[in-house]
Amino acid sequence: MLRFGKPNVEKLEGKSDVARLTRVLGSSSRVDSRVEALRALIRLGEQDLVLGALGDVAPEVREEAARALGQSGDMRAELPLVLALRDHDWHVRSAAAKALGQLGDSEAEEPLVAEFEDTNSHVRAAVAEALGRLGDVRAEDPLVRELNDGDRLVRAKAAEALGQIGDQQAVEPLLVALSDSDAYVREAAARAVGCLGDTRAIDPLIALLAESDSGVRAQAAESLGKVGDARALGPLVEVLGDRCYDVCRMAARSLARLGWRPGCNENGARYYLALHMIDRAVEMGSCVVKPLITVLLEDDSHSMRASAARALGEIGDSHAVGPLIACLNNIRVPEVVRSASAEALGEFGDATAIRPLRTALLDHDVEVRDTAKQALDRINVRLGWPGATVKSGSR
Repeated sequence: MLRFGKPNVEKLEGKSDVARLTRVLGSSSRVDSRVEALRALIRLGEQDLVLGALGDVAPEVREEAARALGQSGDMRAELPLVLALRDHDWHVRSAAAKALGQLGDSEAEEPLVAEFEDTNSHVRAAVAEALGRLGDVRAEDPLVRELNDGDRLVRAKAAEALGQIGDQQAVEPLLVALSDSDAYVREAAARAVGCLGDTRAIDPLIALLAESDSGVRAQAAESLGKVGDARALGPLVEVLGDRCYDVCRMAARSLARLGWRPGCNENGARYYLALHMIDRAVEMGSCVVKPLITVLLEDDSHSMRASAARALGEIGDSHAVGPLIACLNNIRVPEVVRSASAEALGEFGDATAIRPLRTALLDHDVEVRDTAKQALDRINVRLGWPGATVKSGSR
């Protein structure tokens, strides 16, 4: 038995010393060393030893072995993993369920479904996830029943699994799940009905665009694009004004999928900004300057505000100088927006920006300071005032 200090597993792995790693796995009194040895043996491809580790006395080792066997694709592991579903430790049972899903043999469907009787919600959730991976329609009825489980994680995983299986008979139960009391479950159900692509989901998904939870709104916007019904166009255009960037981005992606063509207005500007197509927003020219300024000053998304600043710099309309300066010198504005504002002011080459940019050389953020210095250099060149600016970060 290994007793003297912690074995150097990394060194043993480097030497491909399988014999000594096996002794560490089987004899070390330190559980962490046994886990490390098992991971080393996994990387060395010693599959038989990994199978044997499912019988280790330490649940940490058994869990690691189950996880590795799922990733291995070795079908010899199926029966040992089915037996591990009855392990006394829930971490091991959960890892075994996920591993069976990864192996992908539909014969595991029946023993997995039986584990919906497990008292631990993490295990039941892992079972639902595994059944979704297997994609066997025989699991549909048990998964539908799990939509009423008392634990939100189980309900969410069951919803996602039904979406992966893809049977249209699951549409109605999933539409009911869109009204679940928990936002996480509603989001999962919205994702699932998007995968199924059934037009019966259009109106319920549109209703979710008004949800208080931004994750639910974003998923509803994405799923509307996947379902692909023109009835979603108007509501998705409205959602382009959502204060959450992820919601706006998903709405823009779905509108693109549905073939929507933006106009020269605030929605058009938001559409291109959300898709990071700043050049297209710039091409729209002066008609989007006012909408871009609104995004710059009022949007909740740092990314959207920074993109708006860069677009304004490229368009070059003088109406944007004041708002850009206001953002640059407002310490409450996020650094990424202040930096983008400095960059845009450098594009303008307007002398009125020199003093605010010099003030920004004292900003606490190094990126803002560096961008301000670069902007001042560009303005000096454009105005024909050669000479170095104040060194970035000087006090």
